[in-house]
Amino acid sequence: MTADLPDRVDPSVLPDDLPDRLHADRLDADRLDADRLDADRLDADRLDADRLDADLPDDRLPDDRLPGVGAAEMGLRDTLRRGGWTLCSLAVPLVAMEQLFREATTVLAPDIRDHFGISDAMFVAIAGFAGVALTLGGIPVAWLADRIRRTYLVVGSAGLGACALLGAALAQNTWQLFAAYILTGIAAAYSSPVFLSMLTDTYPVEGRGRILSLHAMATPLGQALGPTLAGSLAALAGGEQAWRWAYIGLAVPYALLAVSAAVFLREPARGQSERQMLLGGTGEGTEAPPAGIVEAFRRMMRVKTFVHMCLGIGVLGLALFTLPLQMSMLLGDEYGYGTFDRGVIFSVTQVPVIMAMVVGGHQFDRSYRRNPPRTMHIAGSALLAFGALIGLGVWSGPAWALLGFYVLACMCSGIALVAVSPLIASVTPPRLRTQAFAILPVFTFLMGGFIGSIFAGVISDSFGARTALAVAVPTSAFIAGYVFLRGARFLRADISAAVRELVADGRTSP
Repeated sequence: MTADLPDRVDPSVLPDDLPDRLHADRLDADRLDADRLDADRLDADRLDADRLDADLPDDRLPDDRLPGVGAAEMGLRDTLRRGGWTLCSLAVPLVAMEQLFREATTVLAPDIRDHFGISDAMFVAIAGFAGVALTLGGIPVAWLADRIRRTYLVVGSAGLGACALLGAALAQNTWQLFAAYILTGIAAAYSSPVFLSMLTDTYPVEGRGRILSLHAMATPLGQALGPTLAGSLAALAGGEQAWRWAYIGLAVPYALLAVSAAVFLREPARGQSERQMLLGGTGEGTEAPPAGIVEAFRRMMRVKTFVHMCLGIGVLGLALFTLPLQMSMLLGDEYGYGTFDRGVIFSVTQVPVIMAMVVGGHQFDRSYRRNPPRTMHIAGSALLAFGALIGLGVWSGPAWALLGFYVLACMCSGIALVAVSPLIASVTPPRLRTQAFAILPVFTFLMGGFIGSIFAGVISDSFGARTALAVAVPTSAFIAGYVFLRGARFLRADISAAVRELVADGRTSP
């Protein structure tokens, strides 16, 4: 039997704390709605990850799930418009300035050596430590770049580079000169890990090859301008102290670029290109904390494409470090070219290399959209052609034939090297990308630059520069090309793994 409900409730029988109870119930309901909304978001994220984690027998995502594959073509101008002109406009001249210093040191070497009264071997050793600092300094700089704003490193490194040039100009003894050269190497150590990761994060995947080819192009640009610019500054200053004024003249634009970076450069969100394409947003969200140096190295060594590129570029370092030096000796000893003539030759030959890199970046984007492994096939074939052209050229008789083969070979190596950075970006999760770009130069320096140069030097001392070029360069190029071709079969699976990690680790900001 149920009691009849009254038509009205007497307010006097209601509890005094009823408003507080109603408010608490409303808060509980809001919490339940928020929890339900969060659960819906998690379910949506999980569904997105499940869609990407298609159950494929070879652990690869279909091509239409890979960032940039099958996308519409994007020209250089559209790529720059999407990502902005500022970063690229500062990255290219800053990288070129670092190369300008190295080329200026080569041109000014006799004057500096005579001023301090040291031997050739001593000066080469002093200047060479700048390369050691540049290569080995990239790893701790990359570790730091994952923990602070990368723009701070760009501004600080450019400012340090300008001060180091002034220090070299004002050095009064070899110890001061040695310290200045070490600082120039430390100042340039940020270039590959910081700029390459920032460029990869800023610009769309569809135009990544074109953008990174501009960064790669900065090195031959510095090689083309460095000898002429340093020689002109020294000639204008005149006298025994002319080399000091050349360094001072180079420090001025370096300092201006540092100020420009401080004013105009902005920090991009890490992995924003892939996040926008895969997750519909650019925020960094709740990603895992930055990886340590050992953890990053261990994880990258599991990426087979990256390992093959490290081994290939490491072996190729023998050719990259040996070719300019031995070529200069060959032109001087057997063809009678003087210092100025050799400087002009090496400057002029960089022009077609720059053009080849621009074409290579365009070709990379086109091939990657259609068939990603084909990019590694093109790079490997270009390395094989590089070795073959040098092997034929060094035995050609007249100087014009030797230089013709040399230019064609350098164009082939430029096309191959343009593909390296965007390939690393494609197989590396965003939070490991900075350190991955720092690991690669270590292989190049230790395997090729150090051990390989000693090997080539022994051959040169015993049999001459021509034999050293004929043996060392083709051997390293053929091995590097083979390693690249073999590594292409792992590319799709490694890109898929990087995509899965991005989806698992990164959630877009609301």
